[in-house]
Amino acid sequence: MYELSNGNDIITNEDINPKLSSPDATYDLYFMQTRETLSDPERYKSFLKNAERRFRASPEYKQYKNYLMSMGFTHCQVMGNIEADEQTDIELHHNVLGLFDICILICEHVLNTTGRITTFDLVELLIQEHQQNHVGVTMLSTTMHQMYTGDPEGYIPPDMTFGQWWILLSKYRYGITYEIAQKVIKYLNKYHDQMPISIRPEMQEQLVNFAYYNQFGIPADQIKIVPSNYISIEAEGDWS
Repeated sequence: MYELSNGNDIITNEDINPKLSSPDATYDLYFMQTRETLSDPERYKSFLKNAERRFRASPEYKQYKNYLMSMGFTHCQVMGNIEADEQTDIELHHNVLGLFDICILICEHVLNTTGRITTFDLVELLIQEHQQNHVGVTMLSTTMHQMYTGDPEGYIPPDMTFGQWWILLSKYRYGITYEIAQKVIKYLNKYHDQMPISIRPEMQEQLVNFAYYNQFGIPADQIKIVPSNYISIEAEGDWS
């Protein structure tokens, strides 16, 4: 164990998890977050919001938006007459799940599987999943972006959404909360006839199963988590 003193602040390293302490602070600040360090809901929310802000401010986020625009996504998907130019900005909107929901999904999965996570880990995973096109995104004008972001029922249709978001859910299935499951199920129900062929109706059951398993600890044999082909091979997902 080591200590580095800087005035009243002391950094300690115990059990390979450095922490920053101060007599003027309510909480110790740990480098790696665990269920225990994130047990306070407001602290957990602050951790997620911080990672979300860092990701949005990262060069990789701007590069991803430029990548989408280079593929032709230069118009607002709702108001098709609005195109990005020197006076008009087209913004990146996360559809199906918002960016904060994605932060929760990834963070919960990592906590449930490895037990600890850092802000750097979460931001890096957000970067990777965007670069691999595993998130649902669409391009919107500033006004449309504000409108859809402020509307909990505001979903963009599948034909206006880019990215294999179902792979993200499969990959981070141990992070699916009940609220996340309900949001995705609403989307599946709303656009049932427009879903890609690779997404099958049974996905709804799996979402709920994992949500109950992750949040309430219901034994796997009781919710029948078994290998299946709920997502086809083409989607590169595996819920088993």
